[in-house]
Amino acid sequence: MNLQEWHEQARFFTEILGLETSPVALNRVLRQSADGPQTKTRICRAIMDAAAGRETWVCKDNNACFGAVWHLGFQKIREPEILKMTKKFVVEGEKLFSSYSALEKLIEQMGEAPDHIGTCFHLQPLESADTAPELVLIVCNPEQACRILTLVTFVDGIMPAIQIGGPTCRMAVIYPLLSGQVNISFYDYTARKICQVEKDKLLISIPAAKFPDVVDSIDKCTAGTAKIEYPQDFKNFLQKRQRVGKNKRGRSPKPQKEDAVHHPSITYLST
Repeated sequence: MNLQEWHEQARFFTEILGLETSPVALNRVLRQSADGPQTKTRICRAIMDAAAGRETWVCKDNNACFGAVWHLGFQKIREPEILKMTKKFVVEGEKLFSSYSALEKLIEQMGEAPDHIGTCFHLQPLESADTAPELVLIVCNPEQACRILTLVTFVDGIMPAIQIGGPTCRMAVIYPLLSGQVNISFYDYTARKICQVEKDKLLISIPAAKFPDVVDSIDKCTAGTAKIEYPQDFKNFLQKRQRVGKNKRGRSPKPQKEDAVHHPSITYLST
């Protein structure tokens, strides 16, 4: 797709899903010089800023989160004392794990972080991005997340290999970039507090290769704009099933309205 098509898809997606902010275009860019963005930031904050319309960069030089140094691949922590100190903070300071063994299990599941020592993460609102994205990040509420994940599985019926529980930068950015999988992140709790994330907000990450199919599914799937339709044979089956159920309970069946299908627990309006 060309850039104009990306912009149009972003605006359409935002309108149909009722998103409060723009989807975010994320790209990895090799730095060409030592001069980089000077304002310190965290990628969990940068995602929210880009969704709100602000172009942001996160590099080794301006990264404000020590954990992201490792999780984003800016630097490999090899010194035993620094590793020991970091793990102690996570377990005994942040109190995010019950034990060091629990923390080690999570680290094993995440695997090695990629080498991004000379890389910047460039984030822009997708509706006005100047480059096609590698990854699309969406700040949304649970209902919107449900609709998006339904649209994702609508395409091929394959459930995404969702991974949650780790830090935001790893689960929302690195995991989907490396795996090509759609993922959902609730923001890790420390990030939620530091960035003052609204209680109803979470993140959906969609690899760029999958995003056009998700948008194309909107008018075909009821999680988008398609309307539910009930084939006549299914209506007849439900009506018969309800009449049999009422007869078994010793009550006479009431006439059914022609414009609805009745089920013991729900009424399906015809379209």
